[in-house]
Amino acid sequence: MKINCYRIKNLSYIVVDNFFTAVELEGVLQEIKDLKRFSLPADKTGSAANPNGEVKRTGTGVFLDGLYKDNRDASAILQANRKLFSDEILLPAEEFDSIFRFVKGSDIDTTLLNYYTEGQEYKAHEDTSRISAVTFLNFGHFTGGDFIFPKQKECVKAKHNRAVLFPGCVTHQALPVCGNGTRVSIAQFINRNII
Repeated sequence: MKINCYRIKNLSYIVVDNFFTAVELEGVLQEIKDLKRFSLPADKTGSAANPNGEVKRTGTGVFLDGLYKDNRDASAILQANRKLFSDEILLPAEEFDSIFRFVKGSDIDTTLLNYYTEGQEYKAHEDTSRISAVTFLNFGHFTGGDFIFPKQKECVKAKHNRAVLFPGCVTHQALPVCGNGTRVSIAQFINRNII
């Protein structure tokens, strides 16, 4: 795992390359293939929408928390992505910018598995989470699909097995995919319940 911290204008974000180990990746990729049949259109997964109600995402997806609500241990993805809460990632992230202390202080997170094929994208939007993390996994050959922070004019390449950690309130988008492959993202929304 390689962790890099970036600050551009008013944005701090973390990039983690080789997020999953080879063993974890094997189970994660198999689960992604197995769960494709459960994926739903964007309007069925709570995707961001324009004021007129038009959904900003054109891919499909599935919330893993609903599928595994009674047994999260059955999911290779939900088990492997817990490392996001590890000191290995959080200590350098918090040292870089205290905004990432929200991760340790969270008490709820949800995970959305997204599938993007030819021409599909997620237009500029913000999440309702305090902190968001997106992990990219690529199937087949395609171009595009990069991750953009448009207000900061910052591009993060959608490199296979790369995770990006950022404040959910920051505008971000996924560019359209071009080609015969599938760009998969595992989006993790990290929050704190208000009592």
